[in-house]
Amino acid sequence: MKYLLEAFDRKTEFLAFAKEIPAGNDERLKSIMGWTSEQWGDEGYNLDASQLEAIVRLIGDEPHDPNYFYQLTCNADDL
Repeated sequence: MKYLLEAFDRKTEFLAFAKEIPAGNDERLKSIMGWTSEQWGDEGYNLDASQLEAIVRLIGDEPHDPNYFYQLTCNADDL
């Protein structure tokens, strides 16, 4: 599974940028997101402040920009 942190402009709602979550973090993401079932690879989740903070720490990124809203997407690996 490939996971992306996506940032959308609050005014236009256009995708501003996306950052890939490093491989091997499935269990950490499951804990952060509170998932109780496996992901299929076509899901997208709006992030609350605590989820966003945990994911930003996980990827070692800068604090988030309040001009964006953030989602985590689950994407099936390319075959």
